[in-house]
Amino acid sequence: MERIPYWNISYGLLIDLLSIPAMAVFGYGIYRHWKRIRQGKASVRQGITLDALKLGPVYVWSFLTRGIVGTRIYKKPFTGIAHGLLFWGMVLLSIGTVLVFADVLFKIPVFKGEFNHWFMGVALDGAGVAALAGVLFLLIRRLSPPERLTCFKANSGFILIEIGIIAIIITGFFIEGARIAQNGIDPGSFVGNWLGFMLPTGQGGLELHRYLWWLHGLLVLSLIAYIPFSPLAHLVLAPANAGLDTPIPGPKMGVIDFEAFEGEGEETPTLGVSKLADFSRKNLLDISTCLKCGRCHEVCPAAQTGKHLSPKGVMVTLSEYLQQGKMDDDSILDTISTDAIYSCTTCAACMEACPVSVNQPNAILSMRQHLLMERSEMPDIMGQAHRSLEARQHPFIGTGFGPNDWRKGLEVPFFEKGATEYLLWIGCSVAYEERTQHIGRAMVAILKKAGVSFGVLEENRCTGDPAKQMGNEFLFSEIAGRNIEEFNELGVTKVITMCPHCFNSFTRHYPLLGAKFEVIPHAVLIRSLIEAGKITLANSGRSICYHDPCYLGRHNNVLSEPRSVVSSIGHLVEMPRHGCESFCCGAGGGNYWTEEEGTRINQTRAKEALDTGAKTIATACPFCMLMLTDGLKKFTEEQMVQDIAELVCSQMEG
Repeated sequence: MERIPYWNISYGLLIDLLSIPAMAVFGYGIYRHWKRIRQGKASVRQGITLDALKLGPVYVWSFLTRGIVGTRIYKKPFTGIAHGLLFWGMVLLSIGTVLVFADVLFKIPVFKGEFNHWFMGVALDGAGVAALAGVLFLLIRRLSPPERLTCFKANSGFILIEIGIIAIIITGFFIEGARIAQNGIDPGSFVGNWLGFMLPTGQGGLELHRYLWWLHGLLVLSLIAYIPFSPLAHLVLAPANAGLDTPIPGPKMGVIDFEAFEGEGEETPTLGVSKLADFSRKNLLDISTCLKCGRCHEVCPAAQTGKHLSPKGVMVTLSEYLQQGKMDDDSILDTISTDAIYSCTTCAACMEACPVSVNQPNAILSMRQHLLMERSEMPDIMGQAHRSLEARQHPFIGTGFGPNDWRKGLEVPFFEKGATEYLLWIGCSVAYEERTQHIGRAMVAILKKAGVSFGVLEENRCTGDPAKQMGNEFLFSEIAGRNIEEFNELGVTKVITMCPHCFNSFTRHYPLLGAKFEVIPHAVLIRSLIEAGKITLANSGRSICYHDPCYLGRHNNVLSEPRSVVSSIGHLVEMPRHGCESFCCGAGGGNYWTEEEGTRINQTRAKEALDTGAKTIATACPFCMLMLTDGLKKFTEEQMVQDIAELVCSQMEG
């Protein structure tokens, strides 16, 4: 009986010839993506560059973990496991194919001994089974999809791809089975041996093997050629997007280099983004990479409480404009709508959930910048707050308090050049709202008790962060510049913040404008004072639920320190959504100064905290405190929300 070789050289040469046009089509498809992305602008924003392992512009660790391994895919365990089985199964099968070539071309004995048994047999058959299980799960989910996959627009093309992959895997198994039926049992090939018992031998077996071999080969080449024109393009785009993405959390807005706008000729470049051609190349890569999987939609506080915004909806719209070549069509903002653009709370939950490193807030905030700086369009109440910030250096419209009223009756030292170690930055949120003034007063008491050398500015002011979040980059740069100048004059080298938004601006944006000082959130400092024994606390044993502020937790990864402080006071209780998966209070992005439509975000979060049964709700952000306090009014008259500084102050011994 004629034996069937592992690899037919004459067939292989023909397939090699056919692979040339297949790879040419693949290359052309990738070129089309690259050509679209190249239409974007070189960014006029200055951004943080990390001291991390890089090859050119590519962050290697991010490329490997988020791009190749796809760590964020596994945040949904079933989908993640299915993707993992399919991807790594196909990787192993591809390695097996390369080894077959190595055997034929270089006489490497891969089909002998233990290697043949355990890798070419057991491992490759196992990889095929794993890949088949993974793709079947994904196909079933596409045929009966969750709402997140279909809202706004489903990503077409996946079903055809999944059917094609199933056909490739099954024909591969049957080729193996036909060979084993003809040649005899192959140690380790458990799937092939099982199929071999059911397949014909002799001339019929030879013909079956020949037809299956060609069908399998042509299917593989067709799939390779189709990849760039299908959702499978993310096999190339996702690693590139992850590698080019600065691996720090949050929108990574950087600061606009206004000097870059000088010397541009008679026509001044547009501020912000009003059309696709205004986006940076990285933004266009984001848009091209987006899988429309809807993970961003199901975690977005605006989308989940009935607002006009869905980050998936924004990316779908941008993707359609890009695919249609509408690079200079300035109707894009009207299509997405002003209401949607301003509904973003900049919480970055969408970024945290995205499996392919898309930066949705960056695109949304870039469009917001255009609406404010070019069109002067924004919600009415936010507009009033913005005008107050321009005129009075703070956005708290209607407040009856002055910048220093928070410290009435207290002896609070002023910062002295060369004599004071820490500047206690008060900011605007602690100064101008009666409820949050207690945070500043509590922090003064803690620092005095611990013997910390600190002082405050004689005239309290804002960091400019509300201007940046609302979209006025120019006003932010102006305010930040004045603050940096005064800090330099005073010799400030260490700053304590009580507001995560101030902390984020000081650490992410001010250094790009020339600032050089160390910044520490009050939660981190308090934890260090407790550990150093400089303050002693009485543990009340009461249950305390901690709410993670987005700008402290998800944006800056300050997660364990506030929890350590809470645990030293009472019994820490976690909400279902906490840590990097925390749900926003609704105040971010300037939305503290808006009227919400539909379900209120702060009420949704307050109810989640209340349902834990905790006696107290702790947070480490004055805006979160105000929002959660207001949100709880729908459910209870109890005053349950406190900042961790207040809690620590109330439990300090002596």
